[in-house]
Amino acid sequence: MPRDYFRGRVEDLRALFSAIRSRGLEPLGYKVRGDAVYFGPLNSFELLPLDLEDLQAPGRYRLSRSPSGFFRHSSSSPKHWFHPPTQRVLEVSEAFEVEVEQEGEYPIALFGVKPCDIASLEVLDRILKNDDSYWSRRSRVALVVVEECTVPGATCFCGSTGTGPSASRGYDLAYARLGNGLVFFKYGSEVGLRLIGELGLARASEGEVAEYEKAMSRAREATSHLPQLQEVSKALERSIANEEFWKEVSSRCVGCANCNMVCPTCFCTEFVDYLEPSGRARRVRQWFGCLSYTYGQVAGMHYRPELYMRYRHFVLHKFLFYPKQVGLVGCVGCGRCVTWCPVGLDIREVVFKVVARYGG
Repeated sequence: MPRDYFRGRVEDLRALFSAIRSRGLEPLGYKVRGDAVYFGPLNSFELLPLDLEDLQAPGRYRLSRSPSGFFRHSSSSPKHWFHPPTQRVLEVSEAFEVEVEQEGEYPIALFGVKPCDIASLEVLDRILKNDDSYWSRRSRVALVVVEECTVPGATCFCGSTGTGPSASRGYDLAYARLGNGLVFFKYGSEVGLRLIGELGLARASEGEVAEYEKAMSRAREATSHLPQLQEVSKALERSIANEEFWKEVSSRCVGCANCNMVCPTCFCTEFVDYLEPSGRARRVRQWFGCLSYTYGQVAGMHYRPELYMRYRHFVLHKFLFYPKQVGLVGCVGCGRCVTWCPVGLDIREVVFKVVARYGG
């Protein structure tokens, strides 16, 4: 068993980062900006939140310095880079010449990205790959390095959705930071195995493998809150027609759409045209959350005029509609919608209420 696992230290992560940059890849990952951590280009290894710990709870997010540096996840996800909040689609000059936004060709490496965020890209792939030409950024990912979560956060429930805390697919190399300074490596592709060889990492002993597996077992147990997902889907389908029930569970929602903005799999957008005084015009695509009032407003009517309808749609889409549409659950259990909700509305509690009333 130990032949597939390797041991190292933080210095080996630095060497791995340098090896990736020497290949001409642009690393993308989590980095600190102000009092939060966000996803974006990594110009330096020092930008990684290796000495930070994020304290999360419903409606609460705080960063603190910690030698252990058990960082969970960022305020923004890879969606912010591959499917950005605002994107110029085209521009029209005064002479009515159309300039279409072009994407670059440089290859990308995802570095230290959490398993739940990797899983979110798989969900978005199935939705956007064939219908969205701007999703081509995703095809430039040449290497994926995952950081597994040995100490998940209080709002994480990736164990329930099967998207963490350990990496199971979609990666070249994965590492986990253990409390004694040990960094545990495993590979998911031949490219990852070659990188391990270049780093000169030693094989992990049976005792070290046991320590790693014990840590991951604790993490899975800590993030496995929800009922079985098939049971959740069936219960949600039975609940759709009960307006009073959904008014009750959504009564604290203020319709701010924060959950849409931070969710790594929400993808809805709208197009807005801007005319400048010079005569130039530009068309911009921007995120549009289904919790927003104007989302359901069309000519002559509004098909979700009440807030409970919009919140119901959000929950149904994640656990009922996504599986039917693309074969994957639309929630990856990252917990961002819980952390960044200003009133601390917890989707886990909502799911439990649905199953308690409509399960079985």
